[in-house]
Amino acid sequence: MRLKTFHAESMKEAMELVREQLGADAIIVATHEDENARDVRITAAVEADDVDHSLNAEAEPLDIVDQLSIALDTHGTPTLLADKLLNAASHLGIADPVLALAGALDDCFSFLPLPDKRGPKPLMFIGPPGSGKTVSMAKLAVRTRLENNPVSFISTDTIRAGAIEQLTTYAMHLKAEFSSAQDPVSFVEAIRNAKPDAQLLIDTAGVNPHSAEDLHRLTELADAAQIERILVIAAGGDALETAELAASFMTIKPTRLLVTRLDMVRRLGSILAAADASGLPFCDVSVTPDIASGLRAINPVSLARLLLPDLSRDSSNHAHAIQATGSS
Repeated sequence: MRLKTFHAESMKEAMELVREQLGADAIIVATHEDENARDVRITAAVEADDVDHSLNAEAEPLDIVDQLSIALDTHGTPTLLADKLLNAASHLGIADPVLALAGALDDCFSFLPLPDKRGPKPLMFIGPPGSGKTVSMAKLAVRTRLENNPVSFISTDTIRAGAIEQLTTYAMHLKAEFSSAQDPVSFVEAIRNAKPDAQLLIDTAGVNPHSAEDLHRLTELADAAQIERILVIAAGGDALETAELAASFMTIKPTRLLVTRLDMVRRLGSILAAADASGLPFCDVSVTPDIASGLRAINPVSLARLLLPDLSRDSSNHAHAIQATGSS
């Protein structure tokens, strides 16, 4: 496979260059169009045996924007969002791909890590079934206890089999206070009775984002008290579907986005789409199954590192990026 980048003043001219030099079998890998600069860049690919090797001398190295374009396309990033990130990166004038992407991410998204101690409001974890709310909450609790701060749990998940027992087990091992609530009245009472100095973490049942009844029930519970709502979404889904899911949960007024299963997937366009559709700041990511160290704060640089490993190689690069998450 041979890659070549073409520059022209219009998309039509760029496509003509592709056909002229690489032939009709060329595949368009990435495009970038800057209307202000009247500059179109197309990266195309063709099997090496299908092209005249005399063209190799004319091949241009991929510039930063082309490298980022290919990476975002590999991750399945929606076109409009990818264009927004590439436009931001192109105006930074940074030569390092990771730092260029980090700057673009910082420009297009916000980042607000979860606290390791009691904040102004209790934290309620919401999301669809199977997104990892309970485990993420337990991971945050461990991080809180490792900082020698107390923690308390409230479970409102009376639907999923074993949910109460699972959180009770976590509470026992962490020497944390635990209570449960089935309705808004008992929920308010549980919050009122919680230790005043403990970080209060609230688990909820998984909600179908396409069910108005489910969303209304969770909204009614959340509105019964002064709490902060954390939307938990698993990585690896379809970008459009995940974006719609995140947008559906906005009726419950979450304030941050927590991403799980980063150790299980390689394409992260869906989480970028979710943050873009919801407008929520990234807070933390679940990077390993390990309860003791599985939840880490994320920032533009660590997110850029996750997006840029060479996906054509083995998983070692991705694993290294995962381990670096949370550091700048």
